[in-house]
Amino acid sequence: MNKGLIIQTRPGVGDLCMFLPYIQQIKEHNKDFAFTLVTKKRTAAKQILKYDQSINQIVYLEDETIATTKSKINNFFKLLNFIKKNNFSKIYIMHFSIFWFLLAKISGIKNIYKYGILKKNVDIYLNALEQNKRWLQDPNLSSQTKIVYPQNNSKNNNQIIIGIGSSGPTKKWPIENYIELIKKINDKNIKFYLAGGNNEIENQIANKIINEIKENRIESLCSLSIEEIMPIINSSKLYIGNDTGFMHLSAGLNIPAIGLFGDTPLSYAKYNKNIFPIIPENFKTVGHGSMAMNQITIGQVLNEVKKFI
Repeated sequence: MNKGLIIQTRPGVGDLCMFLPYIQQIKEHNKDFAFTLVTKKRTAAKQILKYDQSINQIVYLEDETIATTKSKINNFFKLLNFIKKNNFSKIYIMHFSIFWFLLAKISGIKNIYKYGILKKNVDIYLNALEQNKRWLQDPNLSSQTKIVYPQNNSKNNNQIIIGIGSSGPTKKWPIENYIELIKKINDKNIKFYLAGGNNEIENQIANKIINEIKENRIESLCSLSIEEIMPIINSSKLYIGNDTGFMHLSAGLNIPAIGLFGDTPLSYAKYNKNIFPIIPENFKTVGHGSMAMNQITIGQVLNEVKKFI
């Protein structure tokens, strides 16, 4: 079988989810190829794509075989050796990069598909769909993410995921708002799972919410791995929370996701029909630097929640 290489170096779980449809489309249009995905460990690709047949092998940039070091020259030659050894005949570079273009050229890959050599000021997520349409010569492609996962017939369970984590403080809704929201969702049959990273800040947020509510229907998932959290998300009825990896995971698993957008572009939501973004009432749109999470009201969120429970 022919061998192909896909490069997706953006670091987050959400990034992987947003690029996943394009990875799947590349395989669908190259059925006679076995693809290796090179990405970053923080994407948790080996856990998220465990059941996905689009990718034959996942290699993290941090893996020992191609481990990055402080020396860009060392990195270059390690990666060059990796590519040559595997005899790839196609490469798809899913970002603007002269580094990966030179690697592909020097290693002798015949078919190189790239966004460009020099970085451009474009929304990379909006650009990704157009690039795939051009690469694969298919105008009917979609940006809708679907994570391949064992079917669950109990999605109507009374479980809600509360996404308390984020990639930065300006993307976090105030803790007090989450506490008040949970109290106002006045249904004792609903169990709330607090999803965040296993770090000091997000563990503290989870503990504060649990201590304030003082009910056994709230549980933190912060200490669990992505692989352990996915079946819980997959059996839940709704996600509510920050624009974070768990929002994208929920939407990819076909769970409605109410995303709170006060400091990130709405394109991070519009790619997936399962994401229902909320922005501050007096804003027409938001983006990096809006810093308006605290302007999203509990009432706004509660009104959206009522559509699903």
